[in-house]
Amino acid sequence: MAKTLFDHLNAITKDQDPKYFDNLSEEDKKTWSNYMIHRFLSMNFDFVDIIAEFQPLTQTMEPKMFYLLMIGIIPKGKYYLRYIRGKSEETSDEKIVELLQIEYNCSKSTAIDYYNILTNIKEGDEYIVYLKNKYGKVETEKPKKSSKAKTKKK
Repeated sequence: MAKTLFDHLNAITKDQDPKYFDNLSEEDKKTWSNYMIHRFLSMNFDFVDIIAEFQPLTQTMEPKMFYLLMIGIIPKGKYYLRYIRGKSEETSDEKIVELLQIEYNCSKSTAIDYYNILTNIKEGDEYIVYLKNKYGKVETEKPKKSSKAKTKKK
């Protein structure tokens, strides 16, 4: 079974065997990613500064050389590398946001805040319909599918 990213991270932090990369199979080497190793190691606040210093040099570095550099700069030990995800931005209906900007004569960011409030209150849908009607942005209803009567052949 091929090694995972976490096996590679353990080899850098816990094992630090200089011959580790020589012993990897082709399948194991395919699971290696300098970018992802960088990303996970930089989740440890103790490593951020040193990794940031070397990052420009490691962009085009061969994986074996990258591994040797990392075992040279990361102190040996068992580390918990918690991956921190970025917050996803809320999406908003751009047309409604524009209508809110017109209605309240405000900035786009303020209108987005208003939109988020409207979508979280029960009267919000009614107010959005009111805005559409006031500014002539009435939604046309989709034509309903007509049910064709089946005719029997005689």
